This record gives sequence, C-alpha cells and structure tokens, in this order.
Amino acid sequence: MKAQRSSYLLVTACLAALLLVSLLVAGCTSNGSTNSVPATAPVTAAATAAPAAPPAAVTATATQATSAAASSGQTLTLTGSTTVLPIAQAVADAYMQNHPEVNIQVSGGGSGVGVQAIINNKVDIGMSSAAVTAAQQAQDPKMNIITIAHDGIAIIVNPANSIQDISLDQVKSIYNGSVTSWSSIPGAGVANSNNQIVVVGRDSSSGTRTYFDQVVMINTNDTLSMHEDNSNGAVLQEVAQTPGAIGYISIGYLTSDVKAVPIITPNGHVIAPSVATVKDKTYPIHRDLYMITNGQPTGLAQDYLNFLLSPQGQQIVVAQGYVALP
Repeated sequence: MKAQRSSYLLVTACLAALLLVSLLVAGCTSNGSTNSVPATAPVTAAATAAPAAPPAAVTATATQATSAAASSGQTLTLTGSTTVLPIAQAVADAYMQNHPEVNIQVSGGGSGVGVQAIINNKVDIGMSSAAVTAAQQAQDPKMNIITIAHDGIAIIVNPANSIQDISLDQVKSIYNGSVTSWSSIPGAGVANSNNQIVVVGRDSSSGTRTYFDQVVMINTNDTLSMHEDNSNGAVLQEVAQTPGAIGYISIGYLTSDVKAVPIITPNGHVIAPSVATVKDKTYPIHRDLYMITNGQPTGLAQDYLNFLLSPQGQQIVVAQGYVALP
C-alpha cells in the first residue's frame, strides 16, 4: 500500500508540476501581449499621420507663390523715339494699374536707337517716329512694324517773335543756312535784338529729324551751325529760353512756352499744326508713329500692344496730344 501511495503522490506531484509550468507559460505570453502595441495602435498611428495632408497643401501654396513671384518679375522693355515715348509711358502706366504684377520699362534715345535695339534683339519693343528704311529691314527680315498713332511736326519760335506764318521753303532756307536773320522773313522779328536766327534741330538718331529732312530739307543739308538736341523736350526748352530761336517738335509736345507757327501751303492756305489738321491731313508735315517687334509679338508684348490699339489705348493717344488711328 505504501508503494501504491507513493505512486499516487508521484503522479500528483508531476501533475502539479505540469500545471505550474502551464501557468508560467501563460503568464509569459500574457506579459508579452501587454508590452506590445495593442490592436488600436494603427488607428492612433493613422491619427498621427493624418496631419501630413496639410504639408501637401502648403507645398501647393508655395508653388503658387513661386509662380506669382515669377509673374511679378515679368518685365517688358521699350526704347526709341522720344515722340512716341509719352504715348508708350502713359499706356504702360494704365496697363500696370490693371496688372500690378507686371513691370514695363520705357526709355528714349531716338528712333534710330529703337530700331537698332530691335535688330540686335535688345528690347521687346522699339519705338520710331520715322518709317523704317529698307536697309534697316534687311538687317532684320523678321521685323514687325505696327502703326500706333499719327502726328504732326510743328515749327516753333520763341513767343517774343512777331512772326505770324511761314512757308516750308522759308523754313528750308533757314535750316540750310541761306537765311540767317528774322528780318528776311516777312512779319518776323524779335524786338530789342539783332534778329539773328538761332537754328535748333534734332540729333542724327532722331526719327523726327529724319522725317523733317525728308519732307522739308529736300536735296539740301542742315546748316552746320544748327544746335542738335536729343529730344523734343530739349528743343522746346531751348526755343522757349532763346528769343531768336526756331525749332521743330511733335505736336504732342506743344505748350504755351513756345509759339507754333502756321504753315503757308503752296496754294496760299495757312494751316496751323493741330490734332484736327493732322487728322484731315491738311497740315503738310504729318506722319505715322510706329512700334516695332522682332517677329510677331507674343505674351506680354502682344497684350500691351493690343491694349494700346484698343479704344481705351487710343483714348490715351488722344489725351497725350496725338491723333488716334481711324
């Protein structure tokens, strides 16, 4: 019986040992699960990752800002005729009011400068108050010439001069040096002076001078004593400050500081320079004004020119003292 009891005790001890081992294994497994990330952890991770969407939106905003910055840096450059310059600048100012992201830079220098800048591809738009020559076009076969307005060239003298009118032949005689005294021109004269004529003209790059020489100085040269000024404004100022002076400027520059002298036509009509007489072409020194591009304009240049040629743009032309297109 002792042996049988011992067997029972041994079996019982073994069973107890097995049970203890099972409990220990269960405990270890339970502890492992407790220390690991619970099943709800992926949701928490997703919630943490969710804010990643806004950075994508920020990136898009940054891209838009970069585009806007690039757009704000968009620049259009124009150079050339000082006659066309007031139109170009006024149109640029109006355009930039509606497009503040755009920068339009306008400078003078003369029609020759404007045409050459296009030939050399230095600017977006060149300005000229004289027709482009065949030689200039040969240098740039892609040159695109756009008529943007009409103009007249006024003969001006100092208000102290008593002159009432003048013929183009008389103007020609003054500018080629054949006539040097106002006393040689009927009705002309400057009181308390020796009546010496001070001849004021434009420099060689000027489209106004080119046209003046073509229309008035036919088959003759300008006198070597002529003062060569580099802009309409400079001619206006010199004539306004010099009692014996004579000059020529675009009608868009006329002010009360000088006296615009009417022209006696070959048929005896006396025609004063004005928007009306340029428009109906009765004033003998009238011309077209041009903007020039290197090939067909695109982008900002095209948009600017479209605005200039629109009814609103042509109203600006008139406001500047020039003649709008028909």
